[in-house]
Amino acid sequence: MNSSNKAIGVFGGTFDPVHNGHLSIAESFLRSDFIDELWVFLSPTPPHKEQDSIAGYTQRLKMLQAAFKPFNRVVISDLESRLPKPSYTVQTLSYLVDTNPENSFYICVGEDSFNTFTSWYHWEEILDHARLLVANRPSAQSNKLPEKLYKRAHFIDHKAIAISSTQIRKRMLEGLPIDELVPQPVADIIVKENLYQNT
Repeated sequence: MNSSNKAIGVFGGTFDPVHNGHLSIAESFLRSDFIDELWVFLSPTPPHKEQDSIAGYTQRLKMLQAAFKPFNRVVISDLESRLPKPSYTVQTLSYLVDTNPENSFYICVGEDSFNTFTSWYHWEEILDHARLLVANRPSAQSNKLPEKLYKRAHFIDHKAIAISSTQIRKRMLEGLPIDELVPQPVADIIVKENLYQNT
């Protein structure tokens, strides 16, 4: 990640597993006029999740790399696995700003994450170092959010796809097909490595 003088979108998650909804929102971020590249960060296992309810980090990374392989201007990163735990966006961003001072950064989020952004750890510090790139403008009920949040946010059009990682894991447990929900290479990895199945 040595790109210089570029606007970088930072898109993070547990991606357990990555699915077509993730790819769709990534495409919307890339289509915007705000970023040159999208850096996708895989989060380690959150402390509040059961270890056996989540695929291993290496497996999730493999699926993420397979899903985004056809994409241009996307970089997959395992940086958060090497930073101190627990993993916070502000910590990742601080590292990126320190090591890539020539670049500008946008934290890429969906509408739901924007609505709850003030609950993020050190959210104001995040906004001191980066802007937000938000897929879809929130509804009127979000007008109570701090003015600083809106001042640091840019909104882009995005047609959300109703898919969740939880839904995919549930379908796997029930023996139902997931081919229309995830890229084929991801489905192949899930089957080959017996992920999300009662074995």
